[in-house]
Amino acid sequence: MKRLFLFCIMFPLVLAGLEAQQIDDNSVLLVVGRDTTTRGEFLKNYMQNAAHGKKTDPDKADLENYLQLYVNFRLKVESAKDLGYDTIKVLQDELANYRAQFAKQYLQDEQMAEKLYEEAYDHLRYNVGARHILVGMDKYPTPSDTLAAYKKCMQVRDKLMAGAGFQDMVIRYSSEYRRPKGDILPQKTGYEGRLPYITGMSMVYPFEKALYGLKVGEISMPVRTRYGYHLIQMLDKHPALGKVKFSHIMALSQPGDTSMRAMRKMEEAYARLQEGADFAEMARQYSEDRSSAPRGGVVNLTKLDRMLPEVVEQLFPLANGQYSKPFRSRVGWHIVRLDEKAGLDSYENMRSVIVYSFDNDQERGELPIRAKEKELLAQSKWKVNQDVWKELLRSLPDTVSGDRLPKDSTSNPRLFGKTLMTYEGTRIPVWSFMKAARQQTRRDVVVNVKEWAEAMLDRFVGVQALAHEFAMLETKYPDFAAMMSEYKDGIYLFDINNRRVWGKAVDDTAGLSDYYEKHKSKYLTPQKAVATVFTYNVARVDTREVGKFMQKAYKGGWSYEKTKKEAVRIFGDKDIRVDSAQYLSGKNYFVDRVEWTPGLSKGLLSNTDSKAFVWIHDVIPSRQYGLEEVRGTVITDYQGYLEESWIKELRDKYKVTINRDVFDSLLSR
Repeated sequence: MKRLFLFCIMFPLVLAGLEAQQIDDNSVLLVVGRDTTTRGEFLKNYMQNAAHGKKTDPDKADLENYLQLYVNFRLKVESAKDLGYDTIKVLQDELANYRAQFAKQYLQDEQMAEKLYEEAYDHLRYNVGARHILVGMDKYPTPSDTLAAYKKCMQVRDKLMAGAGFQDMVIRYSSEYRRPKGDILPQKTGYEGRLPYITGMSMVYPFEKALYGLKVGEISMPVRTRYGYHLIQMLDKHPALGKVKFSHIMALSQPGDTSMRAMRKMEEAYARLQEGADFAEMARQYSEDRSSAPRGGVVNLTKLDRMLPEVVEQLFPLANGQYSKPFRSRVGWHIVRLDEKAGLDSYENMRSVIVYSFDNDQERGELPIRAKEKELLAQSKWKVNQDVWKELLRSLPDTVSGDRLPKDSTSNPRLFGKTLMTYEGTRIPVWSFMKAARQQTRRDVVVNVKEWAEAMLDRFVGVQALAHEFAMLETKYPDFAAMMSEYKDGIYLFDINNRRVWGKAVDDTAGLSDYYEKHKSKYLTPQKAVATVFTYNVARVDTREVGKFMQKAYKGGWSYEKTKKEAVRIFGDKDIRVDSAQYLSGKNYFVDRVEWTPGLSKGLLSNTDSKAFVWIHDVIPSRQYGLEEVRGTVITDYQGYLEESWIKELRDKYKVTINRDVFDSLLSR
């Protein structure tokens, strides 16, 4: 919300000159205390208000009603500011967190980000089978280490292109194979280098991008990731299964097992399935998977990249309800049945999920940020002091572990106090760079300091660009400033409402009790008539016969059940209706037409077709509700009372000025 600090001085002059000025969205409509609202700001709030929706042609009464509600809103916010809400830490922390979240779209290249979202969705459309060879490197390799790894990778590729077996090259050259981690297969099983089925956003970005750019059977050029250099081969590509549910029957068989036991067991189960046996029953009888067999073979939902690729491969051609022939995997023999596959949702529905995933994908998510950094650096005035930089490099050893990097300026106060760089006129000292670099380096990693320092400086410069942009968002982007102002007002409004109205009505037990005592007459149970109503079709049922019947029931003191049973026996159930209840006033046309005293009425005509007799059995009088019986209702009413009293207090405290000429212009826009 803009603040015109000189408005109190200028406002009379503005009013005097209004007729000579053109009223537009920048014209001041409302002043509450020291706070001003322009015509455009009010109109924007009006259009966004849920109670009005997209109403484009409001009448004066509607606008006037909303204006008074808006005045109340501004009064509360002004009160919150005067109470020092800008110093309440929890509120300012919440505001800062929101600002950081909302700022993200301004700190990245939005066009690049959208292209990456679309690319990710395109990758998600397919499940890809692949295998790879990794030539690993340290996190901070020297240029010579990087070149050696690349050359080695190219040599392996040359061998593959000359006809060498991929599996043999994995065993001989892959760093991943030679240093197994977790569930890595033993040598010579036929699975070397094979990966689980891949889909979009399941691998590090450079690997995924290279893989999806291949054709089936094609082997990539060396692909650099943070792990080293990869050679990747696409094995097959299928439309994505999406969310998949499946069941299986499995017989265990370890790699190298030459017995036919598992295979024969699955062939027997398959033969019985072909004869019409139930799949779930066969799973319970034959499957050796202890987790799924008791459930009839149903496998808990899991991601494809955590499933055996041999199993996933069998699911692709199946339709829902179909099952495969027996096949072998690295753990045994299987028969799988596809229970359900949903495919991939539309991009429109998936976009929010993709955007959220980017926040947890450092390599992919940082690409638009790095692009924004370059844009900002090209537009800004900044410079690294090369003399100081060289002096810093000379002061560091060639290699050092992360936990032995200089901690603070006390390590070298003379050097660390020097200006390493300037950005838009701001001096940034050496110690600021070293602190940031140390925080980004693992303590247990031994680094080549000069290579490490160059990489850290590049990142540090980019961070300064983003930090400066972050600080200037309200100045550079009016829509951001407006959004933050609205959100700040919303935080203040919620908290002060809770303190003065919502929370107070719940916590102020003495005030609530006092309010109840003063307004007891509002909390009475309504009077009720206990009655039986006999309604009938005048054209089909004789009124005299109904009258005789009701007199007999009344004098005999029949119960409702007996009255209804006898009425149906005598008159049938098509043209009559017998009801009995405790009736509130206004709930039944016929009951409202008779005096509420015990007795039987005369025939009452509703229209030309319908008539009724009303038998009043009893009248339940009104009584006083206790506070505990109606506490929720009393709290709501007390909140309304507190709100009304508070608004009156605020209107007495703050001056409210409405420019009626500007307000009237809203009707002629």
